[in-house]
Amino acid sequence: MQGVKAHHVALRTPDFARAKAFYTEVLGLRIAAEMPGRDCVFIDIGGTTIELMGIPDQVPGAEGAFAHLAFEVDDVMATYEELKAKGVEFFVEPREAGPMQVAFFRDPDGNPLELFKSDVFRW
Repeated sequence: MQGVKAHHVALRTPDFARAKAFYTEVLGLRIAAEMPGRDCVFIDIGGTTIELMGIPDQVPGAEGAFAHLAFEVDDVMATYEELKAKGVEFFVEPREAGPMQVAFFRDPDGNPLELFKSDVFRW
Protein backbone atom coordinates (compact mmCIF):
# COMPACT_ATOMS: atom_id res chain seq x y z
CA MET A 1 0.00 0.00 0.00
CA GLN A 2 1.63 3.22 -1.15
CA GLY A 3 0.94 6.64 0.35
CA VAL A 4 -0.50 5.24 3.57
CA LYS A 5 -0.46 6.63 7.11
CA ALA A 6 -2.45 6.03 10.28
CA HIS A 7 -5.59 8.12 10.37
CA HIS A 8 -7.60 6.89 13.36
CA VAL A 9 -8.44 4.07 15.72
CA ALA A 10 -12.20 3.69 16.19
CA LEU A 11 -13.69 2.93 19.60
CA ARG A 12 -17.36 2.17 20.32
CA THR A 13 -19.12 3.23 23.48
CA PRO A 14 -22.57 2.49 24.90
CA ASP A 15 -22.54 5.93 26.61
CA PHE A 16 -21.29 8.46 24.08
CA ALA A 17 -21.68 11.55 26.32
CA ARG A 18 -19.76 9.91 29.18
CA ALA A 19 -16.93 8.71 26.92
CA LYS A 20 -16.69 12.05 25.09
CA ALA A 21 -16.47 13.88 28.43
CA PHE A 22 -13.77 11.48 29.64
CA TYR A 23 -11.53 11.97 26.62
CA THR A 24 -12.08 15.73 26.28
CA GLU A 25 -12.67 16.96 29.84
CA VAL A 26 -10.85 14.45 32.05
CA LEU A 27 -7.94 13.73 29.71
CA GLY A 28 -8.05 17.21 28.15
CA LEU A 29 -7.77 15.99 24.55
CA ARG A 30 -8.89 18.22 21.66
CA ILE A 31 -11.75 17.38 19.30
CA ALA A 32 -10.36 17.46 15.76
CA ALA A 33 -13.74 17.03 14.02
CA GLU A 34 -17.36 16.06 14.68
CA MET A 35 -19.84 14.23 12.46
CA PRO A 36 -22.99 16.39 12.29
CA GLY A 37 -26.13 14.57 13.41
CA ARG A 38 -24.25 11.50 14.71
CA ASP A 39 -22.65 10.44 17.97
CA CYS A 40 -19.21 10.49 16.42
CA VAL A 41 -16.15 12.65 17.09
CA PHE A 42 -12.51 12.49 16.09
CA ILE A 43 -10.27 13.21 19.08
CA ASP A 44 -6.66 14.31 18.51
CA ILE A 45 -4.17 12.16 20.43
CA GLY A 46 -1.03 13.51 18.71
CA GLY A 47 0.00 11.79 15.51
CA THR A 48 -3.35 10.08 15.01
CA THR A 49 -6.92 10.32 16.29
CA ILE A 50 -9.54 8.31 18.13
CA GLU A 51 -12.88 8.04 16.32
CA LEU A 52 -15.29 7.77 19.23
CA MET A 53 -18.60 6.25 18.11
CA GLY A 54 -21.81 5.94 20.07
CA ILE A 55 -23.75 3.87 17.52
CA PRO A 56 -23.04 0.15 18.05
CA ASP A 57 -23.75 -1.01 14.49
CA GLN A 58 -22.06 1.86 12.65
CA VAL A 59 -19.44 -0.41 11.10
CA PRO A 60 -20.81 -3.71 9.79
CA GLY A 61 -18.99 -6.80 10.98
CA ALA A 62 -17.10 -5.13 13.83
CA GLU A 63 -18.00 -6.22 17.36
CA GLY A 64 -16.71 -5.08 20.74
CA ALA A 65 -15.21 -1.81 21.93
CA PHE A 66 -12.41 -1.79 19.32
CA ALA A 67 -14.16 -1.06 16.05
CA HIS A 68 -11.34 -0.70 13.53
CA LEU A 69 -7.95 0.77 12.63
CA ALA A 70 -8.12 3.17 9.69
CA PHE A 71 -5.39 3.68 7.12
CA GLU A 72 -5.53 7.00 5.30
CA VAL A 73 -4.66 6.35 1.65
CA ASP A 74 -4.26 8.56 -1.40
CA ASP A 75 -6.86 6.61 -3.41
CA VAL A 76 -9.31 4.15 -1.82
CA MET A 77 -10.28 2.47 -5.11
CA ALA A 78 -6.68 2.00 -6.29
CA THR A 79 -5.63 0.59 -2.92
CA TYR A 80 -8.71 -1.65 -2.86
CA GLU A 81 -7.81 -3.01 -6.31
CA GLU A 82 -4.18 -3.56 -5.23
CA LEU A 83 -5.22 -5.51 -2.13
CA LYS A 84 -7.94 -7.50 -3.96
CA ALA A 85 -5.26 -8.60 -6.44
CA LYS A 86 -3.27 -9.93 -3.48
CA GLY A 87 -6.25 -11.99 -2.27
CA VAL A 88 -7.61 -9.64 0.41
CA GLU A 89 -11.37 -10.04 0.91
CA PHE A 90 -13.42 -6.96 1.78
CA PHE A 91 -16.56 -7.07 3.93
CA VAL A 92 -17.47 -3.50 2.94
CA GLU A 93 -16.70 -2.64 -0.68
CA PRO A 94 -15.47 0.90 -1.48
CA ARG A 95 -18.24 3.43 -0.95
CA GLU A 96 -18.98 7.04 -0.14
CA ALA A 97 -19.83 7.64 3.52
CA GLY A 98 -20.76 11.30 3.77
CA PRO A 99 -17.57 13.30 3.18
CA MET A 100 -15.43 10.13 3.21
CA GLN A 101 -14.53 7.23 0.96
CA VAL A 102 -14.14 3.97 2.86
CA ALA A 103 -13.67 0.23 2.43
CA PHE A 104 -13.28 -2.43 5.13
CA PHE A 105 -11.34 -5.70 5.29
CA ARG A 106 -9.83 -7.90 8.03
CA ASP A 107 -6.34 -8.89 9.02
CA PRO A 108 -5.54 -12.63 9.36
CA ASP A 109 -6.79 -12.60 12.98
CA GLY A 110 -10.13 -11.04 12.05
CA ASN A 111 -9.39 -7.48 13.21
CA PRO A 112 -11.32 -4.97 11.08
CA LEU A 113 -9.22 -2.53 9.04
CA GLU A 114 -10.40 0.46 7.01
CA LEU A 115 -9.14 2.21 3.91
CA PHE A 116 -10.03 5.87 4.42
CA LYS A 117 -9.90 9.05 2.33
CA SER A 118 -11.45 12.42 3.11
CA ASP A 119 -10.67 16.00 2.22
CA VAL A 120 -12.76 17.12 5.21
CA PHE A 121 -11.25 14.97 7.97
CA ARG A 122 -7.55 15.72 7.45
CA TRP A 123 -5.09 16.56 10.19
